[in-house]
Order: sequence, then structure tokens, then C-alpha cells
Amino acid sequence: MIAQATPVSDLRPRDVAAVAGRIVSIRVEPRDAAPTLTARVDDGTGRVEAIFMGRRAIAGIEPGARIRLEGRVCSTDALPCMYNPRFELG
Repeated sequence: MIAQATPVSDLRPRDVAAVAGRIVSIRVEPRDAAPTLTARVDDGTGRVEAIFMGRRAIAGIEPGARIRLEGRVCSTDALPCMYNPRFELG
């Protein structure tokens, strides 16, 4: 079971956190690049990217789906992100 959700607006780099929201977009790296699936999740306070290395598809991860993520928050210039987070759909 994933811990209590933290608002995206309160995420801090290097913390382990849980986030719940709706997937607003997905991006898959081209065939000639290393397999990577990125899901952008919005919880109403902000957006976070869940980056799944080594995957081009995961059943149920699609725009509009509700998801809960748990992982270490990384800081980027654009959005906070989590690499290979634990997740629950629904």
C-alpha cells in the first residue's frame, strides 16, 4: 500500500513522497532510443513526471487514468519527476 499522498506543490527534491492524480499525457521514446515511458500526472496543485526506464508500455497507464505514485523526487528544470516509482492504478 502506498503512503498518504503529498500535494505536488509541496514536493521537495530528494524526498521520498507519494502523489495521487490523473495522468494528463504520456510520452514514449522513439525506437532508436533506450526504452522509456513518461507519464505526466496532475493532482490539481501541480504536475509531476513518472519516468519508467526500460518500458515502452505499461497496461493501464494511459491519459485520463487515476494513479498513485511513490518514489524519490528528482528536480529538473521543468517538472519534478520520479524514476521507476511504485504505482497503483485506480
